[in-house]
Amino acid sequence: MNRKGNIAILATLDTKGAEAASMRDRLATLGYGATLIDIGPLGPPAIRADLANEVVARQGGWDLAELVRTGQRDKIMETMGKGAAALLSRLFFEGKIDGVIGFGGNQGTAVSATAMRVLPFGFPKYIVSTVASGNIRPYVGDRDIGIVFSVGDFLGGANLVTGAILDNAVAAVVGMAAQGRRIAVPPGKKVIAVTALGNTEPAASRAVDLLKAKGFEAVAFHASGAGGSAMEDLIAEDLIHAVFDLTPHELSEEVVGAGAYQPVNPGRLTAAGIKGIPQVVSTGGLEYLCFGPWESIPIRMRKRKIYMHNPYNANVKVSRREMAVVGRTMAERLNAAKGPVAVLIPQRGWSVYGAPGGILHDEAGNRALLKTLKQGLRNDIPLQEIDAHINDDAFVDASVSALIRYLE
Repeated sequence: MNRKGNIAILATLDTKGAEAASMRDRLATLGYGATLIDIGPLGPPAIRADLANEVVARQGGWDLAELVRTGQRDKIMETMGKGAAALLSRLFFEGKIDGVIGFGGNQGTAVSATAMRVLPFGFPKYIVSTVASGNIRPYVGDRDIGIVFSVGDFLGGANLVTGAILDNAVAAVVGMAAQGRRIAVPPGKKVIAVTALGNTEPAASRAVDLLKAKGFEAVAFHASGAGGSAMEDLIAEDLIHAVFDLTPHELSEEVVGAGAYQPVNPGRLTAAGIKGIPQVVSTGGLEYLCFGPWESIPIRMRKRKIYMHNPYNANVKVSRREMAVVGRTMAERLNAAKGPVAVLIPQRGWSVYGAPGGILHDEAGNRALLKTLKQGLRNDIPLQEIDAHINDDAFVDASVSALIRYLE
Protein backbone atom coordinates (compact mmCIF):
# COMPACT_ATOMS: atom_id res chain seq x y z
CA MET A 1 0.00 0.00 0.00
CA ASN A 2 1.27 3.47 -0.85
CA ARG A 3 1.40 5.56 2.27
CA LYS A 4 -0.53 8.81 2.35
CA GLY A 5 1.81 10.22 4.97
CA ASN A 6 3.54 9.57 8.27
CA ILE A 7 2.55 10.51 11.83
CA ALA A 8 4.91 10.64 14.81
CA ILE A 9 3.58 9.05 17.99
CA LEU A 10 5.01 10.17 21.34
CA ALA A 11 4.44 7.61 24.10
CA THR A 12 5.91 6.22 27.30
CA LEU A 13 6.30 2.70 25.98
CA ASP A 14 7.08 1.14 29.35
CA THR A 15 3.48 1.73 30.50
CA LYS A 16 1.53 2.72 27.35
CA GLY A 17 2.85 0.26 24.79
CA ALA A 18 -0.50 -1.42 24.10
CA GLU A 19 -2.21 1.91 23.44
CA ALA A 20 0.64 3.07 21.19
CA ALA A 21 0.45 -0.17 19.19
CA SER A 22 -3.30 0.31 18.79
CA MET A 23 -2.76 3.84 17.45
CA ARG A 24 -0.06 2.65 15.06
CA ASP A 25 -2.39 -0.06 13.75
CA ARG A 26 -5.23 2.44 13.36
CA LEU A 27 -2.96 4.71 11.34
CA ALA A 28 -2.07 1.78 9.09
CA THR A 29 -5.75 1.09 8.34
CA LEU A 30 -6.05 4.75 7.27
CA GLY A 31 -3.06 4.43 4.95
CA TYR A 32 -0.54 6.25 7.18
CA GLY A 33 2.78 5.17 8.52
CA ALA A 34 3.96 5.86 12.06
CA THR A 35 7.24 6.83 13.69
CA LEU A 36 7.04 5.64 17.28
CA ILE A 37 9.14 7.71 19.72
CA ASP A 38 9.64 6.36 23.24
CA ILE A 39 9.57 9.25 25.73
CA GLY A 40 9.41 7.00 28.80
CA PRO A 41 12.65 7.11 30.79
CA LEU A 42 11.96 4.08 32.98
CA GLY A 43 11.62 0.36 32.39
CA PRO A 44 11.92 -1.69 29.20
CA PRO A 45 9.48 -0.78 26.42
CA ALA A 46 6.47 -3.03 25.93
CA ILE A 47 6.87 -2.69 22.16
CA ARG A 48 9.78 -1.71 19.94
CA ALA A 49 10.21 1.99 19.23
CA ASP A 50 11.48 3.50 16.01
CA LEU A 51 13.37 6.02 18.14
CA ALA A 52 14.25 4.55 21.52
CA ASN A 53 14.29 6.40 24.83
CA GLU A 54 18.11 6.22 24.86
CA VAL A 55 18.12 8.22 21.61
CA VAL A 56 15.67 10.73 23.06
CA ALA A 57 17.79 11.24 26.17
CA ARG A 58 20.99 11.70 24.12
CA GLN A 59 19.27 14.35 22.04
CA GLY A 60 18.47 16.08 25.33
CA GLY A 61 22.13 16.01 26.33
CA TRP A 62 22.19 13.05 28.69
CA ASP A 63 22.98 9.36 28.80
CA LEU A 64 19.68 7.77 29.80
CA ALA A 65 21.09 5.65 32.64
CA GLU A 66 22.92 8.63 34.13
CA LEU A 67 19.81 10.78 33.77
CA VAL A 68 17.66 8.26 35.63
CA ARG A 69 20.26 7.94 38.39
CA THR A 70 19.90 11.65 39.20
CA GLY A 71 16.48 10.83 40.60
CA GLN A 72 15.39 14.37 39.73
CA ARG A 73 11.98 13.94 38.19
CA ASP A 74 11.79 17.47 36.81
CA LYS A 75 15.23 17.19 35.16
CA ILE A 76 14.31 13.82 33.66
CA MET A 77 11.07 15.14 32.16
CA GLU A 78 12.74 18.32 30.92
CA THR A 79 15.50 16.32 29.23
CA MET A 80 13.12 13.87 27.56
CA GLY A 81 11.00 16.78 26.33
CA LYS A 82 14.06 18.56 24.97
CA GLY A 83 15.29 15.41 23.27
CA ALA A 84 11.92 14.60 21.73
CA ALA A 85 11.69 18.21 20.51
CA ALA A 86 15.05 17.89 18.74
CA LEU A 87 13.93 14.68 17.06
CA LEU A 88 10.59 16.13 15.96
CA SER A 89 12.31 19.21 14.61
CA ARG A 90 14.71 17.08 12.56
CA LEU A 91 11.93 14.84 11.25
CA PHE A 92 9.89 17.90 10.27
CA PHE A 93 12.69 19.66 8.40
CA GLU A 94 13.59 16.41 6.63
CA GLY A 95 9.95 16.11 5.51
CA LYS A 96 9.50 12.74 7.23
CA ILE A 97 6.39 13.52 9.29
CA ASP A 98 3.03 15.07 8.45
CA GLY A 99 1.69 15.33 11.98
CA VAL A 100 2.34 14.33 15.57
CA ILE A 101 0.21 12.84 18.32
CA GLY A 102 1.00 12.24 21.98
CA PHE A 103 -0.92 10.82 24.91
CA GLY A 104 -0.59 10.05 28.58
CA GLY A 105 -0.95 11.41 32.07
CA ASN A 106 0.99 14.29 33.58
CA GLN A 107 4.32 12.86 32.43
CA GLY A 108 3.31 11.98 28.89
CA THR A 109 1.41 15.23 28.46
CA ALA A 110 4.28 17.38 29.74
CA VAL A 111 6.93 15.72 27.58
CA SER A 112 4.70 15.61 24.48
CA ALA A 113 3.71 19.27 24.81
CA THR A 114 7.31 20.37 25.38
CA ALA A 115 8.36 18.51 22.25
CA MET A 116 5.50 19.80 20.08
CA ARG A 117 6.10 23.44 20.93
CA VAL A 118 9.15 23.52 18.63
CA LEU A 119 7.02 22.74 15.57
CA PRO A 120 5.71 25.62 13.46
CA PHE A 121 2.21 27.04 13.69
CA GLY A 122 -0.20 25.17 11.44
CA PHE A 123 1.58 21.81 11.67
CA PRO A 124 -0.83 19.13 13.03
CA LYS A 125 -0.26 18.56 16.75
CA TYR A 126 -2.61 16.66 19.07
CA ILE A 127 -2.51 15.26 22.61
CA VAL A 128 -4.91 12.93 24.42
CA SER A 129 -4.46 13.57 28.13
CA THR A 130 -5.83 12.39 31.44
CA VAL A 131 -5.28 15.91 32.82
CA ALA A 132 -6.82 17.89 29.97
CA SER A 133 -9.88 18.91 31.97
CA GLY A 134 -7.70 21.07 34.23
CA ASN A 135 -5.43 24.04 33.53
CA ILE A 136 -3.70 23.18 30.26
CA ARG A 137 -1.89 26.49 29.69
CA PRO A 138 1.39 25.21 31.20
CA TYR A 139 1.35 22.44 28.60
CA VAL A 140 0.05 24.21 25.49
CA GLY A 141 1.65 27.60 26.08
CA ASP A 142 1.18 29.78 23.00
CA ARG A 143 1.18 27.00 20.39
CA ASP A 144 -1.67 25.54 18.34
CA ILE A 145 -1.71 22.17 20.08
CA GLY A 146 -5.03 20.35 20.09
CA ILE A 147 -5.66 18.64 23.42
CA VAL A 148 -8.57 16.43 24.47
CA PHE A 149 -9.53 14.77 27.75
CA SER A 150 -9.01 10.99 27.66
CA VAL A 151 -12.14 10.39 29.82
CA GLY A 152 -10.72 7.08 31.08
CA ASP A 153 -7.25 6.33 32.38
CA PHE A 154 -4.62 4.53 30.34
CA LEU A 155 -4.34 1.22 32.14
CA GLY A 156 -4.39 -2.26 30.67
CA GLY A 157 -4.48 -1.18 27.06
CA ALA A 158 -7.16 0.55 25.05
CA ASN A 159 -10.72 -0.22 26.19
CA LEU A 160 -14.16 0.69 24.87
CA VAL A 161 -13.78 4.25 26.24
CA THR A 162 -10.12 5.15 25.77
CA GLY A 163 -9.93 3.15 22.55
CA ALA A 164 -12.63 5.28 20.98
CA ILE A 165 -10.99 8.50 22.20
CA LEU A 166 -7.60 7.46 20.83
CA ASP A 167 -9.09 6.38 17.49
CA ASN A 168 -10.84 9.73 17.22
CA ALA A 169 -7.57 11.50 17.99
CA VAL A 170 -5.80 9.55 15.26
CA ALA A 171 -8.59 10.49 12.85
CA ALA A 172 -8.24 14.14 13.87
CA VAL A 173 -4.50 14.21 13.15
CA VAL A 174 -4.94 12.36 9.87
CA GLY A 175 -7.69 14.81 8.93
CA MET A 176 -5.43 17.75 9.70
CA ALA A 177 -2.56 16.20 7.77
CA ALA A 178 -4.74 15.42 4.74
CA GLN A 179 -7.09 18.41 4.67
CA GLY A 180 -5.50 21.04 6.88
CA ARG A 181 -3.67 24.15 5.77
CA ARG A 182 -0.31 25.47 6.88
CA ILE A 183 0.23 29.15 7.64
CA ALA A 184 1.79 30.82 4.62
CA VAL A 185 1.99 34.43 3.46
CA PRO A 186 0.62 34.95 -0.07
CA PRO A 187 3.23 36.34 -2.47
CA GLY A 188 3.37 40.11 -2.37
CA LYS A 189 1.12 40.37 0.69
CA LYS A 190 2.07 42.28 3.83
CA VAL A 191 0.77 40.93 7.14
CA ILE A 192 -0.01 43.37 9.95
CA ALA A 193 -0.55 42.26 13.54
CA VAL A 194 -3.05 44.13 15.75
CA THR A 195 -3.40 43.47 19.48
CA ALA A 196 -6.75 43.67 21.26
CA LEU A 197 -8.79 43.03 24.38
CA GLY A 198 -12.51 43.46 24.94
CA ASN A 199 -11.73 46.93 26.31
CA THR A 200 -10.09 47.95 23.01
CA GLU A 201 -12.09 45.78 20.61
CA PRO A 202 -13.79 48.71 18.80
CA ALA A 203 -10.41 50.24 18.02
CA ALA A 204 -8.86 46.95 16.95
CA SER A 205 -11.84 46.15 14.74
CA ARG A 206 -11.61 49.52 12.98
CA ALA A 207 -7.85 49.13 12.55
CA VAL A 208 -8.29 45.72 10.94
CA ASP A 209 -10.92 47.09 8.54
CA LEU A 210 -8.73 50.06 7.60
CA LEU A 211 -5.70 47.87 6.96
CA LYS A 212 -7.69 45.41 4.85
CA ALA A 213 -9.10 48.30 2.83
CA LYS A 214 -5.50 49.30 2.04
CA GLY A 215 -4.71 45.81 0.78
CA PHE A 216 -2.93 44.43 3.85
CA GLU A 217 -3.60 41.13 5.56
CA ALA A 218 -4.54 42.04 9.14
CA VAL A 219 -4.37 39.50 11.97
CA ALA A 220 -5.75 40.34 15.43
CA PHE A 221 -4.20 38.83 18.56
CA HIS A 222 -6.05 38.73 21.88
CA ALA A 223 -3.73 40.13 24.55
CA SER A 224 -4.38 37.16 26.80
CA GLY A 225 -0.78 36.17 27.50
CA ALA A 226 -0.80 33.35 24.98
CA GLY A 227 -2.01 35.68 22.21
CA GLY A 228 0.73 38.24 22.59
CA SER A 229 3.38 35.55 22.92
CA ALA A 230 2.07 33.80 19.80
CA MET A 231 2.31 37.09 17.91
CA GLU A 232 5.92 37.52 19.04
CA ASP A 233 6.67 33.97 17.86
CA LEU A 234 5.08 34.60 14.46
CA ILE A 235 7.15 37.78 14.12
CA ALA A 236 10.27 35.73 14.87
CA GLU A 237 9.19 33.26 12.16
CA ASP A 238 9.00 36.13 9.60
CA LEU A 239 5.23 35.78 9.15
CA ILE A 240 4.45 39.33 10.35
CA HIS A 241 5.67 42.45 8.53
CA ALA A 242 4.47 45.22 10.86
CA VAL A 243 2.70 45.62 14.21
CA PHE A 244 0.01 47.92 15.53
CA ASP A 245 0.49 47.07 19.21
CA LEU A 246 -2.68 48.84 20.28
CA THR A 247 -3.02 46.72 23.42
CA PRO A 248 0.33 45.75 24.98
CA HIS A 249 -1.61 44.86 28.16
CA GLU A 250 0.52 41.78 28.83
CA LEU A 251 3.55 44.00 29.48
CA SER A 252 1.95 45.23 32.72
CA GLU A 253 1.27 41.70 33.92
CA GLU A 254 4.81 40.66 33.00
CA VAL A 255 6.33 43.62 34.88
CA VAL A 256 4.06 43.29 37.93
CA GLY A 257 4.39 39.51 37.92
CA ALA A 258 0.68 38.95 38.52
CA GLY A 259 -2.44 38.31 36.50
CA ALA A 260 -3.97 35.61 34.34
CA TYR A 261 -2.64 37.23 31.15
CA GLN A 262 1.07 37.17 31.88
CA PRO A 263 2.94 36.33 28.65
CA VAL A 264 3.61 32.65 28.11
CA ASN A 265 7.15 33.68 27.14
CA PRO A 266 8.76 36.76 28.72
CA GLY A 267 9.79 39.62 26.48
CA ARG A 268 6.67 41.35 25.17
CA LEU A 269 7.51 44.27 22.87
CA THR A 270 10.81 42.76 21.74
CA ALA A 271 10.35 40.58 18.64
CA ALA A 272 9.37 43.39 16.25
CA GLY A 273 12.37 45.40 17.38
CA ILE A 274 14.74 42.48 16.89
CA LYS A 275 13.37 41.87 13.39
CA GLY A 276 13.45 45.57 12.54
CA ILE A 277 9.86 45.67 11.28
CA PRO A 278 7.70 48.81 11.66
CA GLN A 279 5.67 49.14 14.82
CA VAL A 280 3.21 51.65 16.19
CA VAL A 281 2.66 51.12 19.91
CA SER A 282 -0.04 52.47 22.20
CA THR A 283 -1.08 51.98 25.84
CA GLY A 284 -4.24 49.89 25.61
CA GLY A 285 -5.02 48.07 28.85
CA LEU A 286 -1.75 48.90 30.59
CA GLU A 287 -3.57 50.31 33.64
CA TYR A 288 -5.09 47.05 34.91
CA LEU A 289 -4.39 43.37 35.51
CA CYS A 290 -6.72 40.50 34.60
CA PHE A 291 -7.70 37.76 37.02
CA GLY A 292 -10.35 35.06 37.17
CA PRO A 293 -13.09 34.97 39.84
CA TRP A 294 -12.79 37.15 42.94
CA GLU A 295 -11.03 34.44 44.94
CA SER A 296 -8.23 34.32 42.34
CA ILE A 297 -7.22 37.92 43.13
CA PRO A 298 -4.21 37.94 45.49
CA ILE A 299 -5.25 39.09 48.97
CA ARG A 300 -2.66 41.90 48.85
CA MET A 301 -4.47 43.38 45.83
CA ARG A 302 -8.07 43.19 47.01
CA LYS A 303 -8.11 46.76 48.32
CA ARG A 304 -7.26 48.20 44.92
CA LYS A 305 -9.82 49.46 42.44
CA ILE A 306 -11.49 46.34 41.04
CA TYR A 307 -14.05 45.89 38.29
CA MET A 308 -15.73 42.50 37.88
CA HIS A 309 -16.02 42.18 34.12
CA ASN A 310 -18.23 39.15 34.79
CA PRO A 311 -18.37 36.60 37.65
CA TYR A 312 -15.32 34.84 36.24
CA ASN A 313 -13.12 37.78 35.20
CA ALA A 314 -11.77 40.58 37.38
CA ASN A 315 -9.86 43.70 36.31
CA VAL A 316 -7.55 45.01 39.04
CA LYS A 317 -5.85 48.43 38.96
CA VAL A 318 -2.08 48.64 38.52
CA SER A 319 -0.56 50.81 41.26
CA ARG A 320 1.10 54.13 40.44
CA ARG A 321 4.50 52.81 41.39
CA GLU A 322 3.99 49.82 39.13
CA MET A 323 2.79 52.08 36.31
CA ALA A 324 6.09 53.95 36.48
CA VAL A 325 8.02 50.69 36.16
CA VAL A 326 5.86 49.64 33.20
CA GLY A 327 6.64 52.93 31.44
CA ARG A 328 10.36 52.55 32.05
CA THR A 329 10.33 48.94 30.81
CA MET A 330 8.35 49.93 27.72
CA ALA A 331 10.96 52.55 26.87
CA GLU A 332 13.84 50.13 27.36
CA ARG A 333 12.32 47.55 25.04
CA LEU A 334 11.33 50.00 22.32
CA ASN A 335 14.79 51.60 22.47
CA ALA A 336 16.30 48.29 21.36
CA ALA A 337 14.28 48.29 18.13
CA LYS A 338 16.26 48.12 14.89
CA GLY A 339 13.32 49.34 12.81
CA PRO A 340 10.94 52.31 12.83
CA VAL A 341 8.85 52.86 15.97
CA ALA A 342 6.21 55.40 16.95
CA VAL A 343 4.27 55.69 20.21
CA LEU A 344 0.76 57.14 20.12
CA ILE A 345 -1.06 57.96 23.37
CA PRO A 346 -4.85 58.50 23.61
CA GLN A 347 -5.33 61.24 26.20
CA ARG A 348 -8.95 60.40 27.02
CA GLY A 349 -8.50 56.86 28.20
CA TRP A 350 -6.62 53.66 27.46
CA SER A 351 -9.59 51.31 27.84
CA VAL A 352 -13.34 51.40 28.40
CA TYR A 353 -12.97 51.12 32.17
CA GLY A 354 -9.89 53.36 32.30
CA ALA A 355 -11.54 56.38 30.67
CA PRO A 356 -12.48 59.44 32.76
CA GLY A 357 -15.47 58.42 34.85
CA GLY A 358 -14.58 54.75 34.55
CA ILE A 359 -14.04 52.59 37.62
CA LEU A 360 -10.33 52.08 36.80
CA HIS A 361 -9.51 55.63 35.74
CA ASP A 362 -6.48 57.11 37.51
CA GLU A 363 -4.98 60.14 35.83
CA ALA A 364 -2.04 60.24 38.25
CA GLY A 365 -1.21 56.62 37.43
CA ASN A 366 -1.30 57.32 33.71
CA ARG A 367 0.99 60.32 34.21
CA ALA A 368 3.42 58.18 36.19
CA LEU A 369 3.73 55.75 33.28
CA LEU A 370 4.03 58.50 30.69
CA LYS A 371 6.70 60.32 32.69
CA THR A 372 9.08 57.35 32.82
CA LEU A 373 8.26 56.43 29.23
CA LYS A 374 9.10 59.89 27.95
CA GLN A 375 12.21 60.16 30.10
CA GLY A 376 13.55 56.81 28.92
CA LEU A 377 12.54 56.80 25.26
CA ARG A 378 15.16 57.37 22.58
CA ASN A 379 15.06 60.90 21.16
CA ASP A 380 14.47 59.62 17.63
CA ILE A 381 11.33 57.66 18.58
CA PRO A 382 8.32 59.96 18.12
CA LEU A 383 5.71 60.06 20.88
CA GLN A 384 2.44 61.74 20.00
CA GLU A 385 -0.46 62.41 22.37
CA ILE A 386 -3.89 62.57 20.71
CA ASP A 387 -6.95 64.23 22.23
CA ALA A 388 -9.18 61.16 21.91
CA HIS A 389 -10.16 57.91 23.62
CA ILE A 390 -8.39 54.77 22.46
CA ASN A 391 -11.59 53.52 20.80
CA ASP A 392 -12.30 56.80 18.98
CA ASP A 393 -12.03 56.79 15.20
CA ALA A 394 -9.67 59.76 15.28
CA PHE A 395 -7.12 57.89 17.36
CA VAL A 396 -7.31 54.68 15.33
CA ASP A 397 -7.08 56.54 12.03
CA ALA A 398 -3.99 58.46 13.15
CA SER A 399 -2.31 55.27 14.37
CA VAL A 400 -3.01 53.28 11.23
CA SER A 401 -1.86 56.19 9.04
CA ALA A 402 1.42 56.34 10.95
CA LEU A 403 2.00 52.62 10.43
CA ILE A 404 1.18 52.78 6.74
CA ARG A 405 3.66 55.65 6.30
CA TYR A 406 6.38 53.40 7.72
CA LEU A 407 5.36 50.59 5.39
CA GLU A 408 5.39 52.85 2.36
